[in-house]
Amino acid sequence: MTTPLHAPGPSLWTIARGSILLWIGILFSMVGLVFLTFGLRASLEEQAYKTQGLATQALVIEKTLVRADRQHNPPTRYLVSYRFTSADGEEITGTADVPVEDWERLEPGQPFAVTYLPGEPDSSRPPGGEEWIAALLFSLFGGGFALLGAGLAFVDGRALLRAVRVLRHGIDTEGTVIRAGPTGTTINRVPQWRIHYRYRDHLGRHQEGASHLVSPEEGSAWKEGDRGAVRFDRERPEISLWAGRT
Repeated sequence: MTTPLHAPGPSLWTIARGSILLWIGILFSMVGLVFLTFGLRASLEEQAYKTQGLATQALVIEKTLVRADRQHNPPTRYLVSYRFTSADGEEITGTADVPVEDWERLEPGQPFAVTYLPGEPDSSRPPGGEEWIAALLFSLFGGGFALLGAGLAFVDGRALLRAVRVLRHGIDTEGTVIRAGPTGTTINRVPQWRIHYRYRDHLGRHQEGASHLVSPEEGSAWKEGDRGAVRFDRERPEISLWAGRT
């Protein structure tokens, strides 16, 4: 038998705040989309170089060595600065990382092969680079992370949608606390609790549920046998929300 619910029940934000998989999934998806976007842009650039790139001979201006630094530059970089004239007569300068063997061989004034995109001479680079590997890795990594994040968010997101339905259209009844105790989840380094309870649905069947994550203070205030307000889904009575004191 159901009874009127006098407690307002948890807010949607309270429930969402404890949906750890939802937040992890959103974070993973955002990180994945950033890497995927970078990978796709790099892939499009690689395709442009392959189909539209113009090869030309530049002249080496100077070469520099940037030694390894633990904080800012882990590997030693071998840089070659060069100058060339584009097809429309514009003089362009650029700098490129090269293998140590090429760096040792090249001297100022020597020819240096580069490829550039028409209308974008500032995008010049030496031919035969391995940028496509980075583009592929970023795309795969980003796509994988985005899919993983979407999957994790879907699990808690579906539960959150059920909670919204129960909050808006659920049936009110009274529940009895079975136990209350800490979980393995922490928020801001504070262990969170859950309250486990039993209630009877509108068909007279006994159901059990667990509350959203609550603080240790709120959780420890409930003992076995205490009674509190519960709201459950009419169509799926096994889905419920713990609303607290009546």
